Amino acid sequence: MDNKKRPILAKGEEYIIPHKLKKNIDKQDKRPTFDEARHRLSGEIKQAINLIDNTPKEFLLDEVIVNLRMDVDYSAKSYHPNVLISHINAEDVGSKKWTKEVNTKNKNKPIKTKIGKEIFLRINRNTLEELEKQLNEGTDFSKGAIENIRSIETLFFDTHSTLIDKFDADWTEGRVELVLHPFETKLQDAMDHLLQLIKQNGGDPSNVRYKTYKSGITFASALLNRETLKNILKYNPIRTAHPIYLKQIPGIRFGGPSIKLPLPPTDVQKSSIKIGVFDGGIDILNPYLSNFVTENNPIPTPKNTEFLEHGTGVVGAALYGDLAKYASGSVLPSPTINVESFRVFPLSDTNDIDLYEVIDIIEDIVPKRPDIQVYNLSIGPYGAIDDDNITRFTYAIDELSKTGDTLFTVAVGNDGDLGNDELCRIQAPADAVNCLGIGSYSKNYNGDLSRAEYSSYGDGREGCKIKPDFLDFGGSHTNPFQLVSVDGQRRGFSCGTSFSTPLVTAKAAEIIGRCNFANPLLARALLVHTAQHPEYKADKFMGHGIANQSVEDILSCNGSSVTTIYQSKLRPTQSIKLPFPFIENIGFNGKVVVEWTIALATEIDAKNTEDYTLSCIEDTFYPNVDKFTFYKYVEGKRKTRTVDISSDEKLISELLDDGWTSSKSPKTYSKFSNNYKTEEERKQNFKWDTVIKRRAVINYNNLKNPYLVLHAMDRYNCNMDFVNYAVAVTIDYVDCKEDVYDLTLKSYNKLEVSKIRAINEILVK
Repeated sequence: MDNKKRPILAKGEEYIIPHKLKKNIDKQDKRPTFDEARHRLSGEIKQAINLIDNTPKEFLLDEVIVNLRMDVDYSAKSYHPNVLISHINAEDVGSKKWTKEVNTKNKNKPIKTKIGKEIFLRINRNTLEELEKQLNEGTDFSKGAIENIRSIETLFFDTHSTLIDKFDADWTEGRVELVLHPFETKLQDAMDHLLQLIKQNGGDPSNVRYKTYKSGITFASALLNRETLKNILKYNPIRTAHPIYLKQIPGIRFGGPSIKLPLPPTDVQKSSIKIGVFDGGIDILNPYLSNFVTENNPIPTPKNTEFLEHGTGVVGAALYGDLAKYASGSVLPSPTINVESFRVFPLSDTNDIDLYEVIDIIEDIVPKRPDIQVYNLSIGPYGAIDDDNITRFTYAIDELSKTGDTLFTVAVGNDGDLGNDELCRIQAPADAVNCLGIGSYSKNYNGDLSRAEYSSYGDGREGCKIKPDFLDFGGSHTNPFQLVSVDGQRRGFSCGTSFSTPLVTAKAAEIIGRCNFANPLLARALLVHTAQHPEYKADKFMGHGIANQSVEDILSCNGSSVTTIYQSKLRPTQSIKLPFPFIENIGFNGKVVVEWTIALATEIDAKNTEDYTLSCIEDTFYPNVDKFTFYKYVEGKRKTRTVDISSDEKLISELLDDGWTSSKSPKTYSKFSNNYKTEEERKQNFKWDTVIKRRAVINYNNLKNPYLVLHAMDRYNCNMDFVNYAVAVTIDYVDCKEDVYDLTLKSYNKLEVSKIRAINEILVK
């Protein structure tokens, strides 16, 4: 068999057909009765009203925010208390998660942590009082409202007494990001009231910057001291607050005159493939950059050497990668990409670290530059992400990439060595669910690869929990990343996720520029799909593993391993059957490795940190169309048997006569089946994540017409028309001697061989 590289196959979507989902099994109702629930809720509302009445008027508006916690077992979309909210004329203005420890019957794990939904309601104080009376009487509630009330765990008025805990004990003053709940027509009143509170408590409202998005949520950046902050946090419209710091810039050291750079490219050919880099800027006279970089200076500040060093290092890494592979005196090849450099540092006020200025620039430039599909962000606010808080930077990046037409690759941060999972967690905006969050690996003297100690790690937030997505080379103190210097005279030496990230940015752009079927969403899927984890299972330290280093390999198959791509869109609630191009009857009885990766682009909602992604695609794998599950209840326990309906006719007859029942669909692959999962179990199975990667190892003879069922879902009333998605499927017939690639093309004639442009085709004089 010829094992030469061959292009990946496209147009898998030509084989997709509609699919009808079967209904889920109803679960046992363990909620309290309506009378029990209404009396408890009535008492909680009375306590909330007392707290509201005892809160100084300066911290309240005409309407107030109260918190409604749903039972941890009743937090799915179908249990959302829409009927009750409508009944009391309240507004649902967002949600976050809450956790509850419950006892289990498992002696090894006596306590289990369950996750529920906490909803923020905007309501009039008098309406709360009226609801209390109705609950006491128990009348005038519809059936839907009664069911909602039974699903509520508790209602309370939050005095924000714990918000200050998000700030270190030694934090005395600095920039703070405040997030305000939506107040619709009273939005400006809410903001004006906040500015007045800041002034009354010793702050300067002229230093406050803010922006309100179409969802109604407002992000505000204010320069405050601790005492001022403690006082204004009592303001009821505030949702959350956290400090803002500029992400640390990796230090760059330089070699002496004997450690020379390789020579810049002599054959000056500029690639037609372009990336954008928001960073510290460049010197356009640098001979390593001048022919391959366009300089943009959207920020009206003079250049700064420290930021230029970082910006030059990042841009140089995107163009040439790690210079360690090039000897002094050798000539660098022409880069496969060119760069638009956007300088966003130093900030206008160097003593006032406020990344809102950077975000404003990004939000202005990206929509105006449809010619740039991939952007690099090796910058961002310092500090680990918080599940209950979405930064404006994260929200802005997700908004700009929600259609899948733009991809941001973002450095996850360099605090992975702080020794505490909470402090080591990834940093914004790498938690954006529509982006790639990139960590770093390092190499030891033996060439072994492992996560660099400094590389921040997961989990990501709900909607993209596997972060980093994967790792690329970022160097270490003993084996540093070698960089282009600002003056183009010396090698720079450093390490950090700032430099692993542009390696991925360049690869993503090259995939798009060289493959005729590729776009940012497919590039994202392929990069995750081809990353390799040593244990074949993603984790919070390495994500999906080590990035594939070759775009040629990412876009290639061989004779026994075939990759097919599918690209389309799904309407919410729609289900489809996605057949795999599997070849049968080839006289092979070995193992088959089936891998698939799904990437989708989604609308997001910063009001709902627990339900941040507004759409998802749920996948279920059926490896054999003839294998069905038969089940029977014996003494209250469900017994099951797997039966091949194509060959076990006698057994089927015996089972049916004995009272067994057949499943309506073939047996699913149980290791990650989505059938009959609770909402919490589905989330643990990454149901709402925008990237899903699966791997199944199955005997060849146990596969027959394998397929996926994809089911699109949306949240509440987000009114999405469709969800864009890309799927990459690889079927590896391990050690098979047949040319399965050729057989796949002959058997599935609607598939098309991708056209991969050669390097010389993308380089122009």
